[in-house]
Amino acid sequence: MVNKSFIGMYQLDKFKTTHISKLKNEIEQKTTFTLNNCELNIFETHKKAENVKLSFDGFTITSMLRGKKNIHVNDTNGFEYVPGETLMLPSSSEMVIDFPEANYSNPSQCTALVIDNNYLQKQLEYINDLYPRDAEFGNYWNINPSQLFLQNDEKMALISNRLIKIFSGNDPLKDVLVDIRLKELVLSIMRLQNFNHIDNPLIKVNKVNERFKAVVDYIKTNIKSDINVLDLSKLAYMSKSVFYRAFTNEFGIPPNKMILIEKIKYAKKLIASTNYNLSEICYEAGFSDPNYFSRVFKKIEGTTPSLYKSKISLEDN
Repeated sequence: MVNKSFIGMYQLDKFKTTHISKLKNEIEQKTTFTLNNCELNIFETHKKAENVKLSFDGFTITSMLRGKKNIHVNDTNGFEYVPGETLMLPSSSEMVIDFPEANYSNPSQCTALVIDNNYLQKQLEYINDLYPRDAEFGNYWNINPSQLFLQNDEKMALISNRLIKIFSGNDPLKDVLVDIRLKELVLSIMRLQNFNHIDNPLIKVNKVNERFKAVVDYIKTNIKSDINVLDLSKLAYMSKSVFYRAFTNEFGIPPNKMILIEKIKYAKKLIASTNYNLSEICYEAGFSDPNYFSRVFKKIEGTTPSLYKSKISLEDN
């Protein structure tokens, strides 16, 4: 079952679709860019369809670019798959896909980055050799197989867009450039998984840093307060500099950004569940300046508080 969190989703840039006159398939038309150890497929579907089966030979990272799919993986309950979301598939996993809304004017489009399993393992070994994890986490970076669905954060979307441009471009050193970006993407995935685990302890992992969990719990409990990094470092029994580095290394974001993310998540809950106006919500979420609150909200969620509130009102109606 897919758990969709409150984190803002960052959509990837849309890729140019195939002209109707050049379509070979209306369902899952495929454009492929192949390199030595991986390939990028861009699929597009231009008419409604059901029970379309798809599998890949290597570890696969898929991301929606436009439209919508309903997707089932390995006989699990289906879920809606939309832009801003990424799904990873172990080698030979089968997807069964429905396209409930696809048509010529509104095609669905997604990427499937297929990575050779041995090559992926080498990427993980490289990251672990250069940036070993703290002993409290088990010392080893690895992709969590129990958390293969992610909502893109800003960094994931940025790296994914760069990879698409490299694959589809003409640079003769594509393999070198993709190798660099893939290391970034794999590390970003693992950090986002760590972040999601702290946010949702029901996600299974091998080991948890309880000190960081206590820090995030403290942020949630004191969301209305003026929280600072020094207080959080004391809670984790670390110096401020060591805490800042270790926290950022594990989650890919510094603790002060985690504070803002949690405040915005709380603000979103208030927007959805109360009749407070936006100024009241700003202060309830621990912000002292409505303009600053609006800027932070847009940075994290990709939209303004007022537009988000309007969207929630429309959905409720």
